[in-house]
Formats: sequence, C-alpha cells, structure tokens
Amino acid sequence: MFSGDTAKDPSWKAKEQADEARYAHEKETSQLQAIREKIREQEAEKDTAAAAPAQAEGAQAQNKPYFEKDFEGGFGGQEDLEDRYATTSGEH
Repeated sequence: MFSGDTAKDPSWKAKEQADEARYAHEKETSQLQAIREKIREQEAEKDTAAAAPAQAEGAQAQNKPYFEKDFEGGFGGQEDLEDRYATTSGEH
C-alpha cells in the first residue's frame, strides 16, 4: 500500500471518523457536566443567601410586640385614597 492509499480505505476512514465523533462527544459531555455543576452551585448560593434574610426577618417579627407586627388589615389598602367627590364641608 502506498501512503495515500490509507486515506482512501473506507474501513480506515470510518474508524477515524468514529474516533473523532467519540472524542467530540466526550468533550461536550464533560463541558455540559461542568456547566451543570456551576449552575447548581450558583442556585445553592442563591438559596442560602435568600434564606438568611428571611430567617432574620422572622426572628425580628417574633421579637416585636403584637401591635407593632405587620399585618394585613384596614380597608383593603384604600386608607390613603382621596375622596375627590367630597364637598368643602366634608359631605358627599
């Protein structure tokens, strides 16, 4: 066989292409795994950072007396609205 005949051999060419495809697949798989790990670490950091203020806020709410705790009450949040139809004497 001559040196150029190897590249023309279909079985050799198929083997080389299979090796290249396997290498590319392994490399992509390792890159995807690294990306997934990085995302998991970032999400874990976000979860711990978000949990700390919420726990601190809950502890502060427990230390407040009853009348200072935040609660939903009143007239549905409409206490600050102006009555634009009120007369000067305060009647409607």
